[in-house]
Amino acid sequence: MRAALVLVLVSACGTPTPSPDAGPSGFTETYTPTERRALGLNDVTFLLPLPRADAGVALPAGGTLVPRNLFDRLTTQPQDVLAELPRFRVVAARFDLCDRPRPGPCSNEADGVLRLVLQPVSPLTGAEDVALHAFYPVPRAEVYETIDTLRALARLQDVDPRSMLGVNRAFGPNPEFTTRFSALLARYARIERLFRLTLFGQLTRNAALIWVFRGLERRGEAFVRIEIPDVRELDQVTRLFSATEVLSAPQADAPAGFRLLMAAREFASAPTADQRQALDVLEAIDNPTLHTAETMQCVSCHIATTVRADRARAAKVDLATLPSHFSATRFDLTPLGDEGIRFRTLRALGWFGTSPLVSARVVNESAAVVEELEARFPPAR
Repeated sequence: MRAALVLVLVSACGTPTPSPDAGPSGFTETYTPTERRALGLNDVTFLLPLPRADAGVALPAGGTLVPRNLFDRLTTQPQDVLAELPRFRVVAARFDLCDRPRPGPCSNEADGVLRLVLQPVSPLTGAEDVALHAFYPVPRAEVYETIDTLRALARLQDVDPRSMLGVNRAFGPNPEFTTRFSALLARYARIERLFRLTLFGQLTRNAALIWVFRGLERRGEAFVRIEIPDVRELDQVTRLFSATEVLSAPQADAPAGFRLLMAAREFASAPTADQRQALDVLEAIDNPTLHTAETMQCVSCHIATTVRADRARAAKVDLATLPSHFSATRFDLTPLGDEGIRFRTLRALGWFGTSPLVSARVVNESAAVVEELEARFPPAR
């Protein structure tokens, strides 16, 4: 058996808070779209090339995007993740119509959300196994214009909308794409507008592989720690004993069957009916029409793609036949990443060294966002 891998999870989930400077209620109906391009997964979620392969093009570093005092509360003060804020670089970005506290369409009053993923990057070894997720509001009155900009970027990127979510190949080589993408981030990813910051990082001073999740979000004028759904705690420790053997403490059996899903040996010997129930939980975790990050303990989102293939093989079940399976037939929903790399980290969107990783949850969320955007904000005719 492999040496135990230990993960300390502190919720990256939480209760959404309003933008401190949100736009007026409702979006403007007077904006006329100019772009006709259909959107795909790669047009709302951008996994950027590693900065060392970026032909010298760089987005703002961590120190200009994240307040130093918040970074210190997540790293320096606990003294377990020793990373330098100026070394963090933007490696991914995601757009959504709202913060999605519950499944279902966004309201007409909600701000959009721009999320950036930042990792410290070495020119020799690639991205370190540490990431910040920084959340910024897109005022509702500007959402329509932002979607038109996404369509312009889609036209410039020129990736088949049906394609799987992969590494962006336009940022850097395509000057117009690079300029317009950078301008979009600069418009909304402003340090004073940040409303949530989460950390997922490998602990620095441990020989074993140990990771930590922590989160802060704005409540009024202050930033407070985030409470994990279901377990109602601030901290959650998860141990990965082998490629597929997982244990958390505290851990809720929520949704019912999740605890069995985490235990490889117990799962393999469980009755068929229990296995199918647990696998349906797995599918529900990755289904954005059934759950959001606000309705699940955070370990669930980060472990589902790692254990999926092993549990399905053990139960001899086709996951696509389960009731909670997410389907969007117009897209290729294959998660990006080598299975041999994936079990060494629970990264959902970003880089592990020089290997790109995208989880099934991120892929499915991207598909759901595109479907809602296309229905509610159609392109120009």
